Amino acid sequence: MKKNSIVTIAIAFAVLMLNACKKEETTVAPPDPENEVITTVKLVAINVADTTEIVTGQWKDITPNDGNPDVSQARLVLKKNAIYKVSATFLDETKSPAADITTEITERANYHLVCYAPAAGLALTVVRTDYDNNTPKLELGLKTTFTTGGITNGNLQVSLHHQPTGKNGTDCSIGSSDAEVNFSINIM
Repeated sequence: MKKNSIVTIAIAFAVLMLNACKKEETTVAPPDPENEVITTVKLVAINVADTTEIVTGQWKDITPNDGNPDVSQARLVLKKNAIYKVSATFLDETKSPAADITTEITERANYHLVCYAPAAGLALTVVRTDYDNNTPKLELGLKTTFTTGGITNGNLQVSLHHQPTGKNGTDCSIGSSDAEVNFSINIM
């Protein structure tokens, strides 16, 4: 009987020790990726009907705290009634060499949406043509199609939205803005 008591006590002690060491299981979510530093936004537009017509515009602010961006090249002159394949590039030129943030945006496409907002009256339609890796896939916006109408002038706001939660591929009010710049568009 003594032997059974010792075994029983040993088992009870082992069970007590295991329960005392058992930790509550918790799920730790990885932190959301942080916003990117953007100093330069480039748009390159290639006319579908004449691929030798390549139009480039660039918005740049190397010193974002001074509030004086270089908008001298933030302009696109497009032909009326034309279709352009457009690619957007985002850079951080505070680093040397400049960091191509477009690569990071592509790698983390599920957290980003590039938005295009033509000014009222500007004869320009923008359609996103690339997608992220969500299921189902959602629009990204680094690649687009610009379709021009008649002769008009106006601004095109280009914004990169950081959307770690709630991305639906179309809503530009979700998340925070990594970049928000204006390009002058002249349709001739």
